[in-house]
Amino acid sequence: MNVVYKKWNPDEKLEEAQAKIYTGVSGLPARPEEIKPRNNERGVDSTRYALTKDGAPLAYVTSWISDDTPGQGGIGYPWSFPDCPPEAKEKIFDELFTHLKKDKKLKDIRTGIVLTSKVAKDQIKFFEERGFQEVERAYRYSKDLDIEKMASKKLEGKAATLTSRPATNDDVDLLIDVALSDPQLNRAFPDEAGFRNYFENRVLKDGHAVLLLDGDKVVAASAPLKMEPNGVFLLGDDERTLMRFTAIRPGYNFAWKRLVVEIAKEVKKAGWKDTPLRVSFGFSTEGAIASGVAGLSPEMDEFELFMKYAVE
Repeated sequence: MNVVYKKWNPDEKLEEAQAKIYTGVSGLPARPEEIKPRNNERGVDSTRYALTKDGAPLAYVTSWISDDTPGQGGIGYPWSFPDCPPEAKEKIFDELFTHLKKDKKLKDIRTGIVLTSKVAKDQIKFFEERGFQEVERAYRYSKDLDIEKMASKKLEGKAATLTSRPATNDDVDLLIDVALSDPQLNRAFPDEAGFRNYFENRVLKDGHAVLLLDGDKVVAASAPLKMEPNGVFLLGDDERTLMRFTAIRPGYNFAWKRLVVEIAKEVKKAGWKDTPLRVSFGFSTEGAIASGVAGLSPEMDEFELFMKYAVE
């Protein structure tokens, strides 16, 4: 097979090939419109592809340098379709891995493996064979809330003093502002344009978004989304309603209680009251205890494994 090798180019629709490969091989969702700005931020040399001479996707691998942790970089698994020659898959990974290791600022190179991927075991083996070692795992604790009970819940204190209203198409800038203020959410997209696209073309297009205000200031926002399990945002076997994003301005942590109540009201208004509202939070830790507890607790899922290669 004649294989064509390319680096990232924002003008060649390579993000579509990347999403197609990832979704087809892992069984997990990927959106081209989210991949493109992320690749642009990482740079031309950070993502590489193997294609047929006709431009059909065969494989890709991507990498990054951490902005938050000096000396740390990362590399992904070389995702490939079954008809990709093994040597092509290894070529793009080895070249990118070597490129990273030559960066004198890097002390370690990490990778993350989503454990619901169809090829998670193959991924772990691939990185172990190349000197990566496990350093921690990520977990998600989830709780299902009854819509009727939450929608009628009476609140006291500061949360009760806030006001709420639906978000409209005119509120995009307000949504962006509160999202960027939230330290847990503000890195969800590489730049403001990513947030604008998300709110304009997905959240507000679907409807049901809610704003919480302290006087005239928006201090929290979210929107419910009814969905089937997809192996990433919702695990398990049953349909649930999720808070598709949660933005809370610093200093207003108490707003979360009110936000959940208002989202439950919106879910009820949408006619989804028989579908529980699933709320969750994630954390990462080392050691075997958390993994063991996750195996005993239906509320806790082992979600992602992180591995590290120490650069000599």
